[in-house]
Amino acid sequence: MQRESKNFLMSLLTTPSPSGHESAAQKLWCDYVRDAADDVKTDAYGNAVAVVKGSGGPKILLDGHMDEIGMMVKHIDDKGFVYIQRIGGVNAALCSGKRVNIHAAKGIVRGVIGATAIHLIDKDKDQKPPKWHELFIDIGVKDGKAARKRIAVGDAVTFVDDFEQLDRNIAIARAFDNRIGCFLIAEVLRKVAAGRRKPTCSLYACSSVQEETGCNGAQMNVANVKPDVAIAVEVTHATDTPGIDAKKHGEVTMGDGPTVSIGREHHPVVVRRLRDVAEAKNIDYQVETFSLTGGTDAYVMWNKIGGVPAALISIPTRYMHSTVEMVDLRDLAKGIDWLAEFVLDVKKGESFKIKV
Repeated sequence: MQRESKNFLMSLLTTPSPSGHESAAQKLWCDYVRDAADDVKTDAYGNAVAVVKGSGGPKILLDGHMDEIGMMVKHIDDKGFVYIQRIGGVNAALCSGKRVNIHAAKGIVRGVIGATAIHLIDKDKDQKPPKWHELFIDIGVKDGKAARKRIAVGDAVTFVDDFEQLDRNIAIARAFDNRIGCFLIAEVLRKVAAGRRKPTCSLYACSSVQEETGCNGAQMNVANVKPDVAIAVEVTHATDTPGIDAKKHGEVTMGDGPTVSIGREHHPVVVRRLRDVAEAKNIDYQVETFSLTGGTDAYVMWNKIGGVPAALISIPTRYMHSTVEMVDLRDLAKGIDWLAEFVLDVKKGESFKIKV
């Protein structure tokens, strides 16, 4: 990975952007793609779209979502303890003992999610994971009055954990889901724009908001762009760790390349074209079925404006929705090559309709 790209990835991963609070990361993304794009736009809710114009071919939308899971201040009690609600799919069982940042009007306030010492836990009772209303943040103040001078109900909360590489290829971060998709799409746009071959299709690289709270931004982008093809770039569950049954969840291995999904919203013509490109260019990829346990931006794009041929490309990720999400950066590089080659391979006048 080139140094400029690596620095951008690290900056993106360490810029907080819980759902509904993505503006700082979106600005970073827009600044990075601006020199390569023919146009960069944002809408009322902060969705960002960068365009590389083609020569009259189809409009191809690539979508990643910029938001990460997080929390929000819900209540401050008279003792100064801060109660929270989740933003997106945060696992309450993984929160106790974590350091957090509260993004207050006057700046970041550091706190910790309280964890009762093991010595003081009643061992005669069954230990159950905490419920959200039982979790609290301690910012080290004397009482509620002091706390309310520093923070307010509605302030966003993020985990402190940042990007780290375990070796040359393996990295961990709290927000690979899904800054990694936005990063990949930005790199595809820059690669297509800088290459000798010019695309016939027009590429719309989209960094969407609020996926974790309902896949909201992608729906806005589809309405704004009206693409001929929409491809979401996401993370997917690597199932190669202990305790995960491949018979239930499929076999996806970190390091064996990105995945393409089959079934339901994933248009068979688009999927076939993606697979043909990967095989022609000797790009490693894996195949998985559509998810029964969650939705992606592809799931909300395919049935809009009368039907949009859609697909999903995903980077295998271990420990999703934790503060130690793990990826192999070689899978990311293969995803960039794959989608760049696909964009350049789309022909003028090409149809993605199912023939009947």
